[in-house]
Amino acid sequence: MSERCVTVQEAQNDIRMIVSKSRETEEATLLEAGGRILSENLRAGKSSPPFPRSPYDGYALRAADIQGANKKQPVCLKVVEKLCAGKYPKQVIGSGEAARIMTGAPIPNGADTVVKQEDTDYGEGIVQIYRSQNPYDHYCPQGEDFLAGEKLLTKGLRMDAIRIGIAASAGCDRIRVVKKVRVAVLTTGSELAKPGTKLRPGQIYDSSLYLISERIRELGGEVVRMNSVLDEPEILKGRLREAARCADLIVTTGGVSVGEKDLTRQVLSQMGADKVFDRVFVKPGSPTALFRLEETPVFALSGNPFAATVHMELLVRAAIARWYGCDELFPHEKRGFLLSNFGKSAVSDRYIRGTESGGRILLPNGKERSGILSSMNGCNCLVKIEQGRANLREGERVCYIKI
Repeated sequence: MSERCVTVQEAQNDIRMIVSKSRETEEATLLEAGGRILSENLRAGKSSPPFPRSPYDGYALRAADIQGANKKQPVCLKVVEKLCAGKYPKQVIGSGEAARIMTGAPIPNGADTVVKQEDTDYGEGIVQIYRSQNPYDHYCPQGEDFLAGEKLLTKGLRMDAIRIGIAASAGCDRIRVVKKVRVAVLTTGSELAKPGTKLRPGQIYDSSLYLISERIRELGGEVVRMNSVLDEPEILKGRLREAARCADLIVTTGGVSVGEKDLTRQVLSQMGADKVFDRVFVKPGSPTALFRLEETPVFALSGNPFAATVHMELLVRAAIARWYGCDELFPHEKRGFLLSNFGKSAVSDRYIRGTESGGRILLPNGKERSGILSSMNGCNCLVKIEQGRANLREGERVCYIKI
């Protein structure tokens, strides 16, 4: 079968075709819901606040009673009730009356404004008001935040602290979320050693297994299997079979080039996996491939840590976003401009590491090769250098993806 090389956009379109949106949902408490994807619209059962309330400590009264009031000519009103937050009013405020009220307390019927206590003499039985106000000044109406029946959150949103707070303010203690996507991560290479062990000659520590696994967790996935696999075909076949049985997605690193021990493509083909594409027309990590093994998508990434990171963001992240039906997770391009020069040319589209703030992007000095991970520390974006561009200068416009 001929080799199929695709652009990033074509690869993402393929991913949309072979990764289905999950229909599996479950209930989660708000304390468990951080980072989860909402599976249904959330509507308010009640208005918030459920009553008009005071934004200040002061006095609730009728604005008509204090027209023209000032410090030299205060208006005196009878204090008929004291209201703290959590206490519901018993009195209706009539002409010439006021209620002492604290922040958050319900505004009693009859009152249409709240005068701050610093604009009074703090009176208890009788209060002097030193300013004039209009109706509904310093007045939080019922439903100021949202009304009963209003849609507060749309399905497909990722629950963060603010959204969890919104759900709580609507009185929800549990919400329905999409079940976590289960991902198996396999790193291949006999040269890989587990961190914490002693390196033998020719070995390096396996950073990709931990980097990819943690990024999947950050994106809301569940890592159900983590294996570092020797360059032995039968061992790799066994690990892939096990992964296909327990995972919704499989991510491998290494073994995708053309060396004698680059076995991942060969093994997947021998196992009868369907090839979706062989290469992506981008640097780094162009040998990245996508297969389907027993209907489970297998992303075969480069063994170089930065190259694996690039395709984790461009492709695996796109698959996770598709699984969840969460557009927020998808790696959308944004526009910014460089604060640094970049002297290399781009034969194909190229992605480099950068730090973005307010659309301004700073590139790290040196250490840009695919096998270098340390210069990613502090970086929060991948900068796209389009095919054919070269010798970019400070101030030039570029596209980038936040990570």
